[in-house]
Amino acid sequence: MPEVIDFHKVEGLGNDFLLIDWRSRESWRAGVEQLQSQASMICDRRRGVGGDGLLLVTPASPGCDAAMIVINHDGSIPEMCGNGLRCVALYLHAVSGLDASMVLETGAGPLPCTVTPTAARAGQVRIQMGAAHDLGERAPAAGDGRSFRAVSTGNPHAIAFVDQDEDPEALARALGPAIERDPLFPHRTNVEFARVEADGAITLWVWERGCGITEACGTGACATAAAAVRAGLARAHEPLQVRLPGGWLSIEVPDDPTGSVVMTGPARLVFRGQLPIAV
Repeated sequence: MPEVIDFHKVEGLGNDFLLIDWRSRESWRAGVEQLQSQASMICDRRRGVGGDGLLLVTPASPGCDAAMIVINHDGSIPEMCGNGLRCVALYLHAVSGLDASMVLETGAGPLPCTVTPTAARAGQVRIQMGAAHDLGERAPAAGDGRSFRAVSTGNPHAIAFVDQDEDPEALARALGPAIERDPLFPHRTNVEFARVEADGAITLWVWERGCGITEACGTGACATAAAAVRAGLARAHEPLQVRLPGGWLSIEVPDDPTGSVVMTGPARLVFRGQLPIAV
C-alpha cells in the first residue's frame, strides 16, 4: 500500500521544490532511494505535483540544527542547492520554530543561515555558502569553441561570460545539455552563461545538472559572481546583483579565495499537501 506523506511546496525565485520533513522518521534513509526512483513522476508538472526537485529535511550531525538532502527532477542527488537551502531555512524558522540563525548540514558541509521574515510565509535568507574553488579553464568539445571557468561551490559549475550582443538564454538552451555531460566533467556539471551589464549587474542563465533550465540557481549565482571578481569584472566585498529569470540574488565575494561567499535572497512557503508514494 502507498504511504501518504506530508509535504510543503516551496520556492525561491521560482526554483520550486517539494519539501518533506523526515527529522522524526526513524527509517528515513530507507525511503531516499524510493523517492529518487519516483522523483520524475512527483515533479512532473502535468501528472504530479510539479517541481524542480525534492528537499528532504533529516536529522543532522552534532553542531547542526538539521540536514538537507536534495533530489533532482531526474532522481540524482547533487551536493548542494542554494535556492533549496533558503527554502529549508525559512521552513525551519517559520513552521518548526527554530531560531532565525541556524546551521544546516549539506553535502557541501555545514552552512550558517539567517532568516529575516518579510511576510507570514516568506522571508529573505542570508547564507554563508563557503568558499568558491577555482578549478581552472575548460574547453569542452560541446562548447562551440568557448572557454569555461570551472568553479566548485560544493557542486560543479562551468561558467562562460558572453558579449553584450549575445543571448545567454539561447546559449544555455542550445549548448547546456551537451556541456553538462562533456567528458571534461566526469560527474556532469551545471552550465552558466553570464553577461555583465552596464550597471555592473550580471544577467545569468543556468542549465542545471539533472534539471535543465530553471528559474534560478543559487550556487550558480555564487560561482558566477566569484568568477567575475577573479576575472576583474566585478569588485570584491560589494553586494553584486545577479539577475536570473526568476528574480535577483545579492552575492558578496571576499578578496580571500578561501573565504566564504555570502548569498542573500528570497524564499516562500507556497502551500501544504499530501502525496501517496510507495516507500
